[in-house]
Amino acid sequence: MSIVICSASMCLPHHGAPRETGNSRREEEGEENEGFTELSSVSVPYIADPAPLQRKAVLVYVFPSHQLALLKHRVGMSMERKRKLLGEEEITYSTTADEYISRRKKLVELLPKRSLAIIAAASVKMMTDVVPYPFRQDADYFYITGCQQPGGVAVISDEYGLCMFMPDPDPHHEAWQGPVAGIDAALSYFKADKAYPMSKLRQVLSKMIGDASGLFHNVKTGSPSYANLEEFQRAQSSNKVKDLSCYTDELRWIKSPSELKLMRQSASIACQALLQTMLFSRTNAEENTLAAKVEYECKIRGGGANGSVIHYARNDQKVRILRSGLKQMGILKDEKSNAYYQLNPTSIGHYLGMDIHDSATISNSRPLQPGVVITIEPGVYIPPSFKTSRSYQGVGIRIEDEVLITETGHEVLTASMPKEISHMKSLLNFGSSGSEIPDLRSACS
Repeated sequence: MSIVICSASMCLPHHGAPRETGNSRREEEGEENEGFTELSSVSVPYIADPAPLQRKAVLVYVFPSHQLALLKHRVGMSMERKRKLLGEEEITYSTTADEYISRRKKLVELLPKRSLAIIAAASVKMMTDVVPYPFRQDADYFYITGCQQPGGVAVISDEYGLCMFMPDPDPHHEAWQGPVAGIDAALSYFKADKAYPMSKLRQVLSKMIGDASGLFHNVKTGSPSYANLEEFQRAQSSNKVKDLSCYTDELRWIKSPSELKLMRQSASIACQALLQTMLFSRTNAEENTLAAKVEYECKIRGGGANGSVIHYARNDQKVRILRSGLKQMGILKDEKSNAYYQLNPTSIGHYLGMDIHDSATISNSRPLQPGVVITIEPGVYIPPSFKTSRSYQGVGIRIEDEVLITETGHEVLTASMPKEISHMKSLLNFGSSGSEIPDLRSACS
């Protein structure tokens, strides 16, 4: 007998625990065994998603040795099977190799001549000795390379193009986490111009730094893998090291068609998940239950929870309307009262993108351009100690929309989400008998 360990996050979204079919003829002939469908992504390299690191709960299953051999055979084919899920020339869903190459060329054009940009992949954060937190790639590294694997370093310059340093092969690590993308994948899949194992980083990168006239990296996410190099520290002491964020933020500020496609899908998933959760809340009012429900509704629609991102909007009329409404409700006595800022200490919005506070170095006073996505999220947060009617104390409300700036105006990506009182009442009365709603958006019309 052999023991196979896999994570609940990989098995449960499909059909639960693996099933033994008992069909030895199909196994001997090498046909796909239905009993292993749920394990098809156990050892997929970190190419299109970070699933292999998202292992919170661990399930242990016992297999006969001949079935384990079949499992290993299928795991070896998983990268090719995963590749078929992407479109032609796509490195990640909806984004082609040409787009990633174009992003790198634009970054080189923005940087001073003979400069070197260093971008480190995120590292794995551990809850305990053996249990990692869900992995999230550094946004700049992902934006430039398309690689969601931890532990790498990307170097970009006009002289070298893209040079990727990839984790060295580690049989012990691969036994637990599955195979990783190495230098071959960096060259053939991610279209790097040069690739080296991380064990060569000190030797190769030190020379690159020494030859460069300027050095850029993200000061907030810098990695000890290169920051401890003598050449890097020498450049830092001579004030040659600058922050890269203002350059990558400039690139990420205006979204490409492929990014907008993903953001529209993300907004749609979030709206449908929240609508279902609103209906669910009629009979389940506990906060932890509702939080689990909205996460579940997002995941069964094929995506994780929609990441909110801070957005900027300079619409004073929104603030005046909000303040006036609070006065009508009796919460504010004077429309000019500073108490308003106690109830809404946040800004109206922020830029939205790969990060929650996307393109943070872009000024909020900069005129918006087509392709920029912002959030507009007026909110009221009434402390329990605030002097008003007891029915309002402790209440918090936020109404958030994601808005794309277009050539002719704007597009509300979250338009299908009800916000008016009449729409909310219509939604909560819709299907009150408990029947399934065929199209939740009909409740908002």
